[in-house]
Amino acid sequence: MGKPVRGTGGYYTTMVGSRRNPWAPLALLGVAILWGTTFAAVKTGLADSSPLLFLGARFVIASVAALPFLRRGRGTRAALRAGLPLGIVYALGFAAQTIGLTTTSPSRSAFLTGLNVAIVPLWAALVLGRKPRPLSVLGLVVALPGMWLLTAPAAGGWTAGDSWTVACAVLFALHVVLVGRVGDRFHAGGLLVSQLVVTSGLALGGAPLLEEPHFRLSAPLVVALLVTALLGTVATTWLQLRFQPAIDPTRAGLIFATEPVFASFFAWLVFRETLPPTAWLGGAIILAGMALSEVGSAGAADPAGAPLAAAPRTESRP
Repeated sequence: MGKPVRGTGGYYTTMVGSRRNPWAPLALLGVAILWGTTFAAVKTGLADSSPLLFLGARFVIASVAALPFLRRGRGTRAALRAGLPLGIVYALGFAAQTIGLTTTSPSRSAFLTGLNVAIVPLWAALVLGRKPRPLSVLGLVVALPGMWLLTAPAAGGWTAGDSWTVACAVLFALHVVLVGRVGDRFHAGGLLVSQLVVTSGLALGGAPLLEEPHFRLSAPLVVALLVTALLGTVATTWLQLRFQPAIDPTRAGLIFATEPVFASFFAWLVFRETLPPTAWLGGAIILAGMALSEVGSAGAADPAGAPLAAAPRTESRP
């Protein structure tokens, strides 16, 4: 579930070249579709597991499956160390999103998580000292009424899960900015695996302290773990690493903005969940705000002049 793209930068191009590829748009659309499946998958898995145990198990599987992304070399250890603090923010974002899905719907979670795209420029201003572009600010201003419509009384009202999901969006936005500071300096595989391992460790360590842990192994739970870990995390990361450098960053971001639409489709397919017209209007307004923020951030650079890179959204978000 969910982080937006803010340029490719070294985080991607350390592993692949930047040649144009006519299959890139279709591949990135596939990424958005796979991310869309994860919201319904997590919701399904939470019927048989507490949130943090589910998150820990998911990222243990993802950590093992992502090991082929590592490469031998003296830079790998440095990348693994650099990923540790990033992993803390990453873990907190996923924890908030997963906890939120216990009391909010997959569709609402997807649209609210998408707010992180519009929040990134604010974190960039605070952390990097980069003045937000007017279109980026307008994107956030446009998205906020959409959030209100999505959670208005006519759409079911605000829930605790919505609050957790908005917190997730804020954390994912911070994660994008922090990765933008180190992505050009370290190998992508090391950063990725480090963050996955930290997320699994914090989730499993926090489960007995922060929740009443329960884990009942069942076929739906196994499917949910495999879908979120292998398809929603590792497969999407590989596709991004392989194809994203071959496409304009803004175009990639706009393709990824379709994720909530696919999430809503899979929520309907699995749960027969439907949103009322008011919520659909709110979701559409959020998408418009996301698009404005992506266009406004096109080609933006941090004060050092490097493009603001983003981590592979191994979760999209969930």
